[in-house]
Amino acid sequence: MISKLYEKIINFMKKYLYYILCFVFVLICLVIPLPYYISAGGGTINISDRISVSNGYESKGKFQLAYVKQLQATIPTYLLSYVIPDWQVDSAIYYIVDEHETSKDVQARDHLYLDSANSTAISVAYKLAGAEFKITDIYNNVMFISPDADTNLKIGDIIVGIDGKKIKSVDEYKEYVENSSIGTKINLNIIRDKKEKDAYIYVKKIDGAKLTGISVLTTYDYETNPDIKVLYKEKESGSSGGFTTALAIYDRITKEDLTHGLNIVGTGTIDESGKVESIGGVTYKLKGAVKNKADIFFVPRGENYDDAVAYAKKKKYKIKIVPVATIEDAIDYLEEIK
Repeated sequence: MISKLYEKIINFMKKYLYYILCFVFVLICLVIPLPYYISAGGGTINISDRISVSNGYESKGKFQLAYVKQLQATIPTYLLSYVIPDWQVDSAIYYIVDEHETSKDVQARDHLYLDSANSTAISVAYKLAGAEFKITDIYNNVMFISPDADTNLKIGDIIVGIDGKKIKSVDEYKEYVENSSIGTKINLNIIRDKKEKDAYIYVKKIDGAKLTGISVLTTYDYETNPDIKVLYKEKESGSSGGFTTALAIYDRITKEDLTHGLNIVGTGTIDESGKVESIGGVTYKLKGAVKNKADIFFVPRGENYDDAVAYAKKKKYKIKIVPVATIEDAIDYLEEIK
């Protein structure tokens, strides 16, 4: 019985071997990733729908943040990039800070950038609006690990203590390192995947200085009045939506409707002072704004603005492109709309 079944399988394989090999080859081509990413157009996210404010003010229009659509390259998509003019191929190395990093490290860091952008957006908006907020939790996140570091830390780990003692700020960590001798093993208390763990790192001489070879990004949780939540999907990441998020939050917690019923798209990072900084892929983001019928496109002043205006002229886009250096520039512009 078993021998007959085995014989049938062998005969089937011999008869259809060519088709089976073709199928396997096509499957490999479609699935196996290449060490490239493809920028394949722009889009927008309605950030007004992602912001939940208790007793907040409603607006007739909406704020949207612009993003660049990216694909992990496979053989078919890589070949298509030579046919589709708007597709741009970048080496995966472009997204990696150091060659020892993995794509998982890059994704973890990008999510940290998003968390940081959101916490900064909340603090900037509440300060401008004169609304109440206070820090409830501080997270010191590992965002980069040098190949010179001697540690078992991973990107995304949250450092909560040193040798059993709780710490709150990066300065406390730096002070501890400064007071340690080269070769000292520092025992760390961390949170990884929402679980408390122990880790270690050695103090070393790196580039002539006493260091441990990591960079830390601090993010915050706030208690706010009115209460606010900024909701993002798991696949979303990056810091380029910080400015638009801050603008949308400010609109929701202040009485005046800044949107005036308009569809407003923006891009740019933001710092604690409210300064708007440049981003990448501005032409893709402009295309996304036009595709989604935006009335206004806010863009960082300088090279980003120049590139956007030049591209809009080339494509004959009919959209109002407004340069901003700070969030106040955007607010002043919107307040003057009749």
